[in-house]
Amino acid sequence: MKEIYREAFVEISEIFKLMPNIMLDKIPNKFKQIIENEKSTTYTSNIKEPLEQCILKEETIIVLSLIYRDFLCDKEEKARFRYRDAQKIKEVEDKLREKYNSDNIFKNRNNNSVEKNVNTVEETSITVIEKKWYKKLFSIIKKLFKKDE
Repeated sequence: MKEIYREAFVEISEIFKLMPNIMLDKIPNKFKQIIENEKSTTYTSNIKEPLEQCILKEETIIVLSLIYRDFLCDKEEKARFRYRDAQKIKEVEDKLREKYNSDNIFKNRNNNSVEKNVNTVEETSITVIEKKWYKKLFSIIKKLFKKDE
């Protein structure tokens, strides 16, 4: 695992220590153990209350948001998050589909004259959308919890 994620786990571990027990109990013990086992041994964080004044790593914020979405929020809010995420993914896919639609590419080629095609060269790049590292991590972690339930 990359060191930046291990450092983020140190910050998350410190935030866990500041959390009320009611919230902390909602987070599965296996998940907390993974955070503790994978955190960096050399990095020290300066997390103190109030958290609003602390400067957190981007990775820490991402993991905390996933913890909130998966473990702490209620079912209605979780459904809203999933719906919003699905809508955003659909928007990106639609934009890519429209941009790289093979029918439009061939129409543009047929409409242009041979001279224009010779004089202008257009480059198109293909964008591959991969699952983000934190989504991969949490899907693996979720699978661990689903086996136990």
